[in-house]
Amino acid sequence: MSARPLAQIEAAIAAMADPVEADVLRAERVALLARSGRVGAARKALPALRQRHAAHPHAATAAALAYADALVDYFSDLSLEARAKLQQARALAVSAERPALQAQCAAWLAHLDYVHNDRAGVAHHLTLAFSLAAPAQHAVLARASLVAAMAYHHAGRLDRAQPWYDAARRHAGAEGDTATISALIHNMAALRANQARTEAVLGDPAAAHEHARFALGNAESSGYFDDHVGGSALPVLQAVLRAQLFVVQGRLREALALYDGYLDAALAQGLERMACSLRAEIAWCRLQLGQPDLARAQVAAAEASFGAHCDLDDVALAHGRLALVHRGLGDEGAAERHGQLAAGHWRRHRDEQARSIDLLDTALAGLTPP
Repeated sequence: MSARPLAQIEAAIAAMADPVEADVLRAERVALLARSGRVGAARKALPALRQRHAAHPHAATAAALAYADALVDYFSDLSLEARAKLQQARALAVSAERPALQAQCAAWLAHLDYVHNDRAGVAHHLTLAFSLAAPAQHAVLARASLVAAMAYHHAGRLDRAQPWYDAARRHAGAEGDTATISALIHNMAALRANQARTEAVLGDPAAAHEHARFALGNAESSGYFDDHVGGSALPVLQAVLRAQLFVVQGRLREALALYDGYLDAALAQGLERMACSLRAEIAWCRLQLGQPDLARAQVAAAEASFGAHCDLDDVALAHGRLALVHRGLGDEGAAERHGQLAAGHWRRHRDEQARSIDLLDTALAGLTPP
């Protein structure tokens, strides 16, 4: 739990004589609770705030409440509605002439653009966030820096990502923002895991084990950190991340135990776009454990999970894994077909990576990580 920012907000609320400004701070407190993993407490606090301003709405409180509502939605289940609510919050913040809240909304819109693979949106909202944020808005600068780092990292440029990771860590530390530090550790682990999974199927399996070892270390550090600070948003993501890495390491029974326990919840909480690759991994586990009928059932589930909502790298990875499963099941025709699809989608993904780097370079041109 981000104890220091929470204490600071509560002290500011207690000292605030203006009731409107006090409720703006209360909405900020709700958002902090949500992103620190205390979604139940955050959701419980919203109705009273809304009711106080229902009869006599104020632009500033309306903007702050829309922002808080968006983060509660997002950290409840990675809701798609959160993005629309954040866009509304930003528009209200513009009307209320609240540049600090505009910067907060822009930083989180960049984050959700990254989650939904909107590269142009990431670049646009990062530009807004960095242009609007005051030097003392450490939470905003930490989040925007983290998004810049993740976007470069996902595009294959860890060298360009690292200074932004460092900036995110620096600003989160200045704020005492353990929620952002936790997100940084987890997302670095997730991106390393993605690299390990890709190497295991489409690249160099020997290199995959080394990437998986580092990624699992990051994932365990994330879990230990969350245990230490007393909170984690969407802990189910931790379980799925560990399952992915266990597959790479050949710890198949452990991976299946985690998938059996957490996959349905993960898909319900925003990971549906990854269903094709996750189910393909389960099929691989079943095949390797001598369960061909169960493997075929998961192959069918994986193939039914492809759709426009899936990210290209996940689609490529799923097809690559399905090629291996079909080959193991003795269906060379299907193996060849999935192998060709994997190669084609991976080429498209690499083209998108290059486009993402160009957009980021343009958006962040002249900016030194703050």
